[in-house]
Amino acid sequence: MTTGPETVEFDETQIGRGLKPVAQHGRVVVANGVVELYGDGGEPVDRAPAGAVVAKPMAVTFGQNLALTMNGTRWNVSPGWGRHVGRPSAMWAMFGIRRQVKALHAAIEAHAGRTPAG
Repeated sequence: MTTGPETVEFDETQIGRGLKPVAQHGRVVVANGVVELYGDGGEPVDRAPAGAVVAKPMAVTFGQNLALTMNGTRWNVSPGWGRHVGRPSAMWAMFGIRRQVKALHAAIEAHAGRTPAG
């Protein structure tokens, strides 16, 4: 996670639509009231004002994924998970990933002017 004055960036983010993976090593950037998703090669995937993004933690993943609805599309994002794909440490990675999911959710809500629930 990288932070700046008005920017929060999450690298090595898995991004998917339903069961379809879009990026294993993508990026989520929250800056100046806008949420942006980028694919593995840095190509833009989606972009929306933070106030128009619906962000909800996915209970079924025990807090390791955040469901984002942007421009009518539901994305599943898991910040930090990309660095653990295919590694034996992946089982223990969930604790750090949960912290990043909470930080991403808080950043989106803050840029939207809302207070995150829970």
